[in-house]
Amino acid sequence: MHEPVAPARVTIVGGGLTGAAAAVQLARARPGLAITVVEPRQEVGRGLAYTAPDPDHRLNAAPEGHTLDPDDPGDLQRWIRANGVLANDPESVAENGVVYVRRDDYGRYVGDRLREQPGIRHLRDAAIDLVPGTTSMSVRTAAGAALECELAIIATGNARPRLPSPLEALAGHPAVMEDPGDLARIRAIAPDARVLLVGGALTALDIASTLVRRGHRGRITVISRRGLRPRPHRRAPPSPDGPSVFERTMGPIPPFVLEVGSAPTVRKLLRALRRRIAEVEAQGGEWQTAFDELRDVVWRFWPAVEPADKRRFLRRLRPWYDVHRFRAPPQNVALVEAAEREGRVCYRVLRIASAEPRDDGIAVNGETYDAIVNCTGLDPAAGAADNPVLAALLERGILTGDPSGLGFAVDAECRPLARNGVAQARLRVLGPPAAGTFGDPLGAPFIVPQVRRALPGMLAVLDCYPRP
Repeated sequence: MHEPVAPARVTIVGGGLTGAAAAVQLARARPGLAITVVEPRQEVGRGLAYTAPDPDHRLNAAPEGHTLDPDDPGDLQRWIRANGVLANDPESVAENGVVYVRRDDYGRYVGDRLREQPGIRHLRDAAIDLVPGTTSMSVRTAAGAALECELAIIATGNARPRLPSPLEALAGHPAVMEDPGDLARIRAIAPDARVLLVGGALTALDIASTLVRRGHRGRITVISRRGLRPRPHRRAPPSPDGPSVFERTMGPIPPFVLEVGSAPTVRKLLRALRRRIAEVEAQGGEWQTAFDELRDVVWRFWPAVEPADKRRFLRRLRPWYDVHRFRAPPQNVALVEAAEREGRVCYRVLRIASAEPRDDGIAVNGETYDAIVNCTGLDPAAGAADNPVLAALLERGILTGDPSGLGFAVDAECRPLARNGVAQARLRVLGPPAAGTFGDPLGAPFIVPQVRRALPGMLAVLDCYPRP
């Protein structure tokens, strides 16, 4: 008789959305795998984005693009119905019928699906090192575990926000809140406090919504270097007969992008997008339709853009791209704009030149505030030095920075490229840390299909390393 073959082992470092999507898709594609998700938080699936239980922090897009498995785009909608989400949160339904669920509810959905899937265990621990072997990988943890596996996945997501200069000198000051996800501190801000939100995008909209809903009476000032705000969603609801976001993402490149050629530049792409927007609007449509056609296939053409051109985009155009890409939930817009009309919220164009503590608060460019909240957002390029696994892999040359300056260099299968240029067969980097290579795996509708594209290669690795 043959002895039973032990299941192939997968260790996922990071238990946010990316780690959960990878675990669920692997477990469904290959029942019998032994999958361990190493995540120090009590709950898996929330990460940074879906941890805060604030009723005004919502997904900024419809549910159909937020399921964990692109083969089942209606899964989240079924979960919403089964759990009475709309009854408990009637405000989630916008005027045009699109649902914007609370991020806390979405975190529950991800956790539920992960717990329901056989073959996945959550190790509540912190990974501190990852050591390659000849036929396996070994993930070391803070508690002393050594997890041998045939495949390891880096799914560390985004680093915690950092204070921009010159506010970084005030880190630790009681009036300065580096992490906007620390809702206990946000809610402890005095109702009459003069509040400064640094950054004008979705994070600032969330924090302003939290304060306004709580009846904050003091002036809330929102500053950014360019004065940009997240753009609105289209007025018309998406057609129920149209392709899902997953189908668009995995589908063909639209003609106006193909016309740019095989050596795209950011300038050519921008011109092509503007022409396409004008064409759509001339036909009675909205700019979001044209923008989404380009956004959905960024991962296809971004690798062909020259690194120097990518760096120019990130340095000069990324803020404009982001405010069109990451749109605002209409519920939050209505709440904050009402407070703005009342004079409680003020948006200003301002670059911080100086910041210093005073007896009556923090002076920024000479103007005094009682509380400052860092709303500069998440960045996958930041924080590698604070993550011991990433720092160790960078030091050994197993991970290298992407030439764009954003995240880590990976190949088409999400295998990290070592210092010698060789792809690491038993290691994958998924989600935001791969943004430099693919351009936009920065939200569920793009992380989930990225995992799916990497799935065949990951399964092939597991098939090649059976355990006796």
